[in-house]
Amino acid sequence: MSRITVEVESTIGSSIGSSIGSFRGSSVGSSSGFSPPDVSDGPEASGGADGWPVGEGRVEDTLDPDGRSVRTLVLMREPARSGDEVAAWPVALLHLNDGRHDMDEVLCVAEAEPFIDLVDATDLRRWHAEPDVWATALGRLSPGTAYRVTGCGSRREADQLVSDARRAYLRLTGCLE
Repeated sequence: MSRITVEVESTIGSSIGSSIGSFRGSSVGSSSGFSPPDVSDGPEASGGADGWPVGEGRVEDTLDPDGRSVRTLVLMREPARSGDEVAAWPVALLHLNDGRHDMDEVLCVAEAEPFIDLVDATDLRRWHAEPDVWATALGRLSPGTAYRVTGCGSRREADQLVSDARRAYLRLTGCLE
């Protein structure tokens, strides 16, 4: 699983949260040994009563086919300010259309205890993080734009997009040997 650094541009609250037990102190665990966080570690601790904060940002030193940095949405433990860097890993690739253009957003989770069992697109449903929920969060982060989900790719697809974009950046800057 590749690690990336996301430079956050904006953050909102979301409805994304684990369905493994309750965030309000349940002792229900999973077979993997992961126990849901208690109130002091849950979304309530970061100001979101219903879910974890989601930030929109970009992966530095990358160039997508349109010549922009790779766009990301990252599920975080705490809200981030514009310009903050968040260590994360990709879990899926969201294919979107805004009515004019097709685009991709890499879906990521921050490197934090509550998210250790969220590693691929197949985990999204368990976290109430289906593609439409991410698109709704993105729409709130970009007022005036309605996004339609056209597909959702795997972690491997997200990793490949980031890798190709990083290689394109290095080629452009003359750093690729």
